[in-house]
Amino acid sequence: MKKIIVLGKSKKFIKIIKELYVNYEIKNFSWREIDKIRNLKLLSNINIIFVCGYDYNSQWYSYNKFYRTNISSPYKFISSIVKKNTFLFYVDTIDKIKKNSNSKTLILSRYEYAKKMLRYKLIKGFNKIQIIELPHIIDKNSNVNIFGNRLTKIIFRILIFIKLIDSIELTKIKKKFLIKNNFNKKYTLSKPISLFLFIPRPLFIDRFLRIISG
Repeated sequence: MKKIIVLGKSKKFIKIIKELYVNYEIKNFSWREIDKIRNLKLLSNINIIFVCGYDYNSQWYSYNKFYRTNISSPYKFISSIVKKNTFLFYVDTIDKIKKNSNSKTLILSRYEYAKKMLRYKLIKGFNKIQIIELPHIIDKNSNVNIFGNRLTKIIFRILIFIKLIDSIELTKIKKKFLIKNNFNKKYTLSKPISLFLFIPRPLFIDRFLRIISG
């Protein structure tokens, strides 16, 4: 049986993967489990790897721990199990969260920086990679599917309603998780530049910093 590794605990993405790849053996690991995995031989002959995680507690970590948790450790883990014929999917956030915003030069958000830096390292390190860029996801009732409390979700629903930020319906992202010929696509290498990431902050503030920076 072919094997899939899903790195991340997003229920919506795991559901999509299970629906698309019914004849695969699927193993799922949370972002914080990576450093605890000791026997990598059990993860041999992996056909597909889906990377769709982030440690939301890392907003309060020191910068070094934040970087290790969200960038260094997952990259090292992926490098240890990926083979020549392994397909790698990386679920990324869009470059510009606001509609009609200008090109961004500095990243103020820890979340955005982690996603973009891991993307940079994966593109630089592997050839068979497909990037899935997604804005905020909404369900059929226009509810925002993001990690956060009720107030955060209400605020983002309003921002989407007034068309300040982009969104995509959950039903429209399924086809993005299929293996296509564009695994040969060459992505532009763009190393992210950050500012003030050494300062821990609540997730709500981090999201606000991302919005104001575009």
